[in-house]
Amino acid sequence: MSAPSPNGRFSRVFSESDEIRILRFLIRATNSLSPPITTIGTPTINRLVERLNHRFTPSQINDKLRRLRDKFRKHVNNKYLVKTHHDRRLYKLSRRIWGKKKAPKKADKLRGAETVESREGDGDLEKYPYLVAEFSRILPDNEVWKERLKGLEESKLRKMDQEWVLLKVEEAKLVAQKAELVHRQIMEIME
Repeated sequence: MSAPSPNGRFSRVFSESDEIRILRFLIRATNSLSPPITTIGTPTINRLVERLNHRFTPSQINDKLRRLRDKFRKHVNNKYLVKTHHDRRLYKLSRRIWGKKKAPKKADKLRGAETVESREGDGDLEKYPYLVAEFSRILPDNEVWKERLKGLEESKLRKMDQEWVLLKVEEAKLVAQKAELVHRQIMEIME
């Protein structure tokens, strides 16, 4: 959805992260309903408006949901259109809302729904503070890396975060050695 900007061009009203948040909220809000969800009630839309801090009107959200549903249907018909990482994330989330309900496979039944969810990446980057801190420092104005990380498996994210922890420990040891060297050399110079 776009709105005219002062220079006459169109700008996005919803960011990519807003689209993801809307779909995730809808999945949680309609968890008890089996897909495909055909209608979304006014109370759900109003809760979504509140969740997004009243930055959007209910009609904007309704329109965005309609567009996301249409985009999902296009992706279902032409899977080759799913090109970007963001489109893949939208497709996966949309499938849980508007896709046809499939009977779970035997392996999925044994693993449980939570294990299957964690394979797709849960998108909760707060669990990996060192990884996020480093990427935020290196790529401060780039949000693409967050979306890419959210799509990774939890085990991979955990491993990457642990690698940063180990590197930070080594870095701290080197800083301590450097401080000791400086202290020792200052003492030699002062004598």
